[in-house]
Parts: sequence; structure tokens; C-alpha cells
Amino acid sequence: MIRASTVAELEAAPTFPALLAEYAAESAIEGMPPPSARMETYRALHAMGTLHVLAAWAGDTLAGFITVLAAPLPHYGCTVAVSESFFVARAYRSTGAGLKLLHAAENKARELGSPGLLVSAPYEGDLFRVLPRVGYTETNRVFFKKVSHE
Repeated sequence: MIRASTVAELEAAPTFPALLAEYAAESAIEGMPPPSARMETYRALHAMGTLHVLAAWAGDTLAGFITVLAAPLPHYGCTVAVSESFFVARAYRSTGAGLKLLHAAENKARELGSPGLLVSAPYEGDLFRVLPRVGYTETNRVFFKKVSHE
């Protein structure tokens, strides 16, 4: 089942720590610090109405989530929805939970007045291969260069 959620509901789910660990292992960027979700920031953005949380549940088990940030972008002069985090546990990927979350995020973007939904995916990962098959077009590539000496 896919439904709107709160950050607190994600945090309260017994599987949330394991989901975060699996997500970090799959999407870490070499040169960036290890992922360390700042839940207080998620809670604040959610309270402001800028962050929207959708979750996939298998009964009482949290199987995945997508968070959508929606804010006015000055460059485009309108609100644009961007998936900030999107992850489904490998054990639930064959259930269609990922596509259902993606469609729910598209509906949320539409509801928020965004012309579309921007989704990033780790290069050559599962999501990278799925997105073009469900109507997404690769528009840009993101590059990273480490500039700190830490």
C-alpha cells in the first residue's frame, strides 16, 4: 500500500534504520561524507510544507519511501518537484512498490502545480535502468568533484 506519510511515521517504523543503511550502501557518492540523514531537517521541511513523504507499506512493514521537495525555482518561475530521496528495499522491488511510489510522487507533483518531476538515480543502478522505460528522459548528468581536504 502506498500512502502519504510523515517523517515521524518513517522514523517510528522498525525497518527504517535498515532501509537507510541499504539505501546508503547503494547510493553513496565517492568523495562525499557517508550518508547521515538529518531527521530534524526533514521534519522542519515537512512542517513548512516543502517536503512531501510517500511510503510503501507491506502490512505493517515499511518497504520503501520517496520524499519530494517542491519549491519555486527562480530560473523557471514556477514550483518544481524534485525527488530528494527514493528507495525501496531490494526484497520488495519485485512487488511493484517502486513504480507505485513513483506514480504517487508524479501525482503529488501534479497536485503541487509542478510541470513535472525531477528524479535522480545512481549511474547504472536499478533506478537508472527503470526510469527511461517508464517515460523519463535523461536531461542532464550530475558531476561531482571533491573540493575539501577532510
